[in-house]
Parts: sequence; structure tokens; C-alpha cells
Amino acid sequence: MNTQTLKAYFEKSGLSIEYMKEKSHQNFDKFLSGEKLPTFNQLTKISKELSIPVGLLMLDKPIEKKLEAINFRTINSEYLAGQSRELQDTIDEMRSKQDFLQEEIETELEYISKFSISDNYLEVANYIRVILGIEKDYYLKVSRDNILKFFREKINQIGVFVFLNGKYKDNTHRALNLNEFRGFVLIDKKAPIIFLNQKDTKNGQLFTLIHELVHLFIGDEEIYGVQSETTDFDYTEAFVNRVTAEILVPNYKFLEKYSTTKNTVDIANTFKVSEFVIVRKMLDNKKISHKQYMSLIDKLSEQYKEHENPFDEKKSSGGDYKNNVRFRIDRQFFNYVQNAVNNQKLSYTDAFNLVGVSYKGYNILKERR
Repeated sequence: MNTQTLKAYFEKSGLSIEYMKEKSHQNFDKFLSGEKLPTFNQLTKISKELSIPVGLLMLDKPIEKKLEAINFRTINSEYLAGQSRELQDTIDEMRSKQDFLQEEIETELEYISKFSISDNYLEVANYIRVILGIEKDYYLKVSRDNILKFFREKINQIGVFVFLNGKYKDNTHRALNLNEFRGFVLIDKKAPIIFLNQKDTKNGQLFTLIHELVHLFIGDEEIYGVQSETTDFDYTEAFVNRVTAEILVPNYKFLEKYSTTKNTVDIANTFKVSEFVIVRKMLDNKKISHKQYMSLIDKLSEQYKEHENPFDEKKSSGGDYKNNVRFRIDRQFFNYVQNAVNNQKLSYTDAFNLVGVSYKGYNILKERR
């Protein structure tokens, strides 16, 4: 075993030495330094914790994994040279789910990639509204606490699978980084998947959910970053943000409200969205200049950083592990998995791995069916 190879994969894992000493072997720190060499069995345990094949640890140098070909746009529209191991593995996890679903689903969805950014954004937004079956005054009939659930269920009904998590699978030691991404979409005509970073605020999750949905309709696969609200010079992102804002806040409804108050907090509360969306609508309607828009976005971003609460699984969606597992895993996806198990197409062990939960978590999901 090459010590440098072990060190490289350990550093990519994001795990601590203390964790590895507890989970793999008490001499892990000495394995890293080269003071001691692990046996094959010890190396196997280490590879399991690092989520890599044991053979990789026996190579002279680490293999650089090819990054998933999904656009990652930052505030400067630069493509990141690397992704965290947690993000890479989460994308792979969702790809595995998508591969499974493609084998189970026969019909294709006609609306995937139906539009392009050259289309009228109002027409695109109206079409998506019709497909979802929502009215322009939906916000009057849905409470703020249920608005994310409302849209998620509507999106599920049109054949899109939605997953959330704040960590990789069930591993609390491999947290996802909100500063890296808010969510991503994997486009497929049979089994499109939207993934949301559960560490985001509910307002943030809502915007990302609709944002990624719009990408399905224009056929552009991407990872949505934290500061994408400001990428107006990126024509695709500007178009997607505009359609997203229109779905959440219909234009004529916005103008009606804006004529009675210019207070962005009041307007945001009316439509049950974040101030980011309202500021976007103000720009779209030429109520503010682009310079003012950028200034307001910067101000809101600072406020967001000051008031954001770290994700706490125990406080998420009802306050316990049971509710959180049910919230994270798409219901229709789990039904497909359980049907495959019932038809002996999938073993329970493979099902646990595919869903990304333990025996306990799987039974919780079975109770929900």
C-alpha cells in the first residue's frame, strides 16, 4: 500500500482522523504517516468507510475521478475545477436511482426539453402552471408552512422524482455543503430527478425546486449554486430565474400588490416567497435598475448569512428521524423499489443500498406506503 494514495483518498473523503480511528482501526493515524502498514482486512474496513473499492488503496497513485458533466455556475459564471466528494457521490447516488427507474418506467414525458431560452418566458411559465395544475392565486390557498410540500406533490404528479438530503445517504459524518450547491437536476424523459440540499432554508428549497423544474422544460442540466440569483449575464440562468419568479409570483398579481406597497418584506409575505424573488420581479418590471438589483441582492445575501440556521436533522420536517426519512425520499420512487422487491427483481440488501437508508429507515418508508 502506498501511504500517499491512502492520504489522498482520506483527504477527499472529508472525514476526520478521530472518526476513522473509531470506525476502521485505532492505528489509522499511523497508517497515514507510514509508521505502520494495515493488513488487507484492515484496508478493506478503511475502504468501506472511505466509500471506495479496496483496490484503489493498493495503487501507486490515486485515480482522478472524472467529474459529472453537469454545469456548475458560480457568481462569475466560472465552471469549478472540482467538486466535493459528497457532491460527486450524491450525484452518483441519484444516477443509480435514475438508472433503476428507467428500467421500471415505460412511458416518456412529452414536456422534457419542450422549450428553449428563445421562447417567451411568460408562455413557458403559463405552460408549466397548466401542466402542474396550479392557479395564479395558489398562494391564497396554501399556508407558508405547506408551500414546499404543495409544489413538491404537484411536481411528483407530473412524473418528476424529488429528493432532499443534508448529507450523503444516511451518513451524518458526510454533510453536504450549502456553500457548494443548493440543488441539481438530472434530465431524463422517463425519470427526471431533482435533488435539493436540505441544509438550505425552506424559501431557498422552494426557489431551487421550481428553478430546477424549469430546467427540465428547457432541457439544460445543471447544479444550482448559492449565488445564482446574480448570474444575469448568463442567458440561460437569467431566463430560468425569470420563469421561476413568474411561476411563484405571477406578474399581474405582483403589479397589483406593488401598487399598494413597495415594501419587499410585505410583498414577499403575501406571496409566501423570499425577498430574492420579489427583487427579481422588481427588476423584470423595470421598477429598479440593474445596479439597484445587484445592491439589493448583496444586502439580502448578507442578511441570509446572518440569519440562516444550520441544518439539524432532528428538527427537520417534524422533528425526528422518522419524519426526516419520509421527507427526504421520494414516495413514488420508494413504491417502485418495493414493487421490485415484492416481484423478486431486487433483494432487500440491494433495496437498502439503492434507497440509501438502513434497515430501520427502510421499514419507516414501508409504513408510509
